Amino acid sequence: MSIPLISNIGFTEVNSAGVLNDKAGVNKSKLPIQLFKLTDNINGNLQLNNDTSHKKIILDTNGKFIKNNDGSPLTNNSSVNMELKGSGDVQCTKLSVSASETSSSFLGTKTISEANNSTLVVANVTTDTTVEKYIDVSGTYNYRGATIDNSGTFTLGASTPDANAIFGAGGSYFNTSGGTPFFIGDTAQGASSPVGQGYQLRVADIPPNTVSILRMDEYANIGIYQYFGAANGHNRYSYQPSLHTIASGGSRRLWWRFVRTGNDRSFVFTNNLSIGCTITGDVLNNDTVTAGGTGNANKSNTTDGSFSIAINISGNNGSGQPFAFQAVNNGSGAISTAEYSGTLSASAL
Repeated sequence: MSIPLISNIGFTEVNSAGVLNDKAGVNKSKLPIQLFKLTDNINGNLQLNNDTSHKKIILDTNGKFIKNNDGSPLTNNSSVNMELKGSGDVQCTKLSVSASETSSSFLGTKTISEANNSTLVVANVTTDTTVEKYIDVSGTYNYRGATIDNSGTFTLGASTPDANAIFGAGGSYFNTSGGTPFFIGDTAQGASSPVGQGYQLRVADIPPNTVSILRMDEYANIGIYQYFGAANGHNRYSYQPSLHTIASGGSRRLWWRFVRTGNDRSFVFTNNLSIGCTITGDVLNNDTVTAGGTGNANKSNTTDGSFSIAINISGNNGSGQPFAFQAVNNGSGAISTAEYSGTLSASAL
């Protein structure tokens, strides 16, 4: 008995990325039933264009994978569902997208379409550029930058970016990045700032020394013996070089200023992905931003609004599908997975 020829099925073996219609050929691609079977792993995209002669479309992974590091692994533009079969994984493996602005004068919103229209807004920061704080003391007082940060009371510049740690910046001495820390004098407790006296002692410029005490005018901007306050000396001793000592009798109010030299730029990233992400780059570096959340960073004393970042994702959904920056299928048609046993990637968009 002869075996009947099934003349309405187009069978095509697939071993590389590309357009499935072209792989089937002109005549076979017009048959109503299209069966595509992978014979090798595919790195890239398989695309099927719409053809009104198609009635049924099957893509058998045959234990082989389709993975695309740049986008969706499938583009089904057919009006007929593409039926996936087999156990081979079909996944987008794109886990990072980049965004940048090369113009240093940039101010505004950068929309990142590959990250579901997440945005990075660059704005000028209108704040006090100088931070002023005081500490009420009794007698001789030892301090470093972190002492002012932790114990000082703001009278100016509390809204300045990073004002809470601007004198010490987490270090063991004084912060000099983006500005200059000054001791500006002492007053009676309860008195206002002595800034009008014009006294500025550049505390970070004093080298360690072994003398018993320095005059208040040494390393300052005033003439000899012209200091107005009650403090009678300061020092940075060589045996405790991370500390300064202000010598004073009785109860006094000590005053400091961190004087900055320019504007700031703020960078606010809004995550429109369905999952959290991590930012790497020259701003927001290693910041994690939750889904729908924002990440904030500042460039101090600059009008430079340029940036270069990468938005990175990782992990799986509750079904064990790895997240990716694109859907499995980015075509106008649909895919069916009723008889498919492999693992699809899950879109983070």
